[in-house]
Amino acid sequence: MKTTIIVLTLFATAFLWLACKQTKYTPGNFPDKQLRWGSGGGIVGKETTYTLLDNGQIFKREMGGSLTETSKAKANKAKALYKMVETLGLAQRDFKHPGNVYDFIEVLDGDSVHRISWGEANIPVDPKIKDLFNELNGLTKK
Repeated sequence: MKTTIIVLTLFATAFLWLACKQTKYTPGNFPDKQLRWGSGGGIVGKETTYTLLDNGQIFKREMGGSLTETSKAKANKAKALYKMVETLGLAQRDFKHPGNVYDFIEVLDGDSVHRISWGEANIPVDPKIKDLFNELNGLTKK
């Protein structure tokens, strides 16, 4: 009887672990929905892009470089940021005023790409978008 309980407990634990495990993505195998942000410009026009996936994985690409996984956010944090993007309506907006040095947020959903970029002098950007950008940047500063 004792052995049966131990075996059933181990089986239940293994089942729960497998059931809760999240998908791990690799470059070239990303989901349709992605949230990208970064900055660029200057004399050489270098751009650095980060990609947040819904499971919390974060990838980085610098201009001319390859896509590499840099860090991971908690899945519930990633989902909250995706929800914020939805609330702000960024999946339906384009705003392109980059200036010489700029920041940006891109929302990808299948073949649809919407980009918000700012940096041009005297062109204001919604403070909520800047707050989202700062929160996204905070994920990479650990």
